[in-house]
Amino acid sequence: MSLVKYAREYLAALTLSCIVMFGGQAKACMVCIPFPKETATDQLLRADVVVLARENPEVPFSFVAVNVLKGDLEEPEIDLFVDSTKRRRLALNPEHSVVLTYDSVTDHWKSAGYATAEYQELVVKILALAPGWNRSGHAENRATFFLPYLAETDRALRELAYLEVGRSSYDTIRRADTIVPDEQLHRFIADPMYIEWHALYILLLGVDAKPNEAEMIRATMQRIAKYDQTLNLSAWATALVEVDGEKAVDWLEEVYFSAADRTPDTVLEIIKALSVHGARKQSGLRGHIAKSYDVLIRTHPSLAGWAARDLTAWSDWRFVDTFAELRRSQQTTDSATAYAIDYYIGRSRSSISN
Repeated sequence: MSLVKYAREYLAALTLSCIVMFGGQAKACMVCIPFPKETATDQLLRADVVVLARENPEVPFSFVAVNVLKGDLEEPEIDLFVDSTKRRRLALNPEHSVVLTYDSVTDHWKSAGYATAEYQELVVKILALAPGWNRSGHAENRATFFLPYLAETDRALRELAYLEVGRSSYDTIRRADTIVPDEQLHRFIADPMYIEWHALYILLLGVDAKPNEAEMIRATMQRIAKYDQTLNLSAWATALVEVDGEKAVDWLEEVYFSAADRTPDTVLEIIKALSVHGARKQSGLRGHIAKSYDVLIRTHPSLAGWAARDLTAWSDWRFVDTFAELRRSQQTTDSATAYAIDYYIGRSRSSISN
């Protein structure tokens, strides 16, 4: 086994084990955690020093701090290169700057984005709110703050908001449906340049979908299933369930969970979608999704750990015999899946005895 493959499988096993153990605390939406995993906000909160900088008029192509927003800066000159594009933009816009951060651990300066007046204002707000966001249990407050910025015309503000809101719970994401205009939503989804960023907007398309939007979601899922595509599959599946409820769950079960020839990577995308809806008690779909998981466990035993994770979080102990039979058959091939199943069985027996 290659080192890369081993590392990937080890991280997957570790992730699944942690999710099972702390499933009740895992609130982030599984469908559209975007890339990169670190946002400019993370960078600002972690930095020891945050400044607004412009080109040093005395040393071309170098930065000088013009405003210190966080920390102390003894030396205003900064060892970073001002590229030609930023240099021209700054020369044309005296009110603009570049947000730079300094991290004492790495002893490096790093850019946190080109800053229009609006971006500078946002950075100031972020730093003011940072103490509250850094406290445990306040992650959703941070995402809620960024919701209005999804409708911004400024691309930098909008992209930062996407990265922040995309890491929040599905309930928080759904609230953006009232914020993002329909025209912007459809335009973004139709833009192939942003195809890897479409997930969040696909989710919003499904929330309170109009008849033409519902038909678009159904048609897209039919096409994706026919050609066995995986890009944004979990987002489209989530939107389909939002539109068609139990009917969509049944369709996904038949087309994906019951199909032994579907690859684990593909089926996992459907699990993510159903997990998101099952986590919401108000969806009323948890019991129906659990029944579909029974099919998943029997047809795709290598993914049974993910079903065990959800069923444990939902305190649904109806499938203990199914999992016990699977363990006896030794069809589980990795330690993370075996651990998740054993954890479910142990919790179920403890719950029944109490």
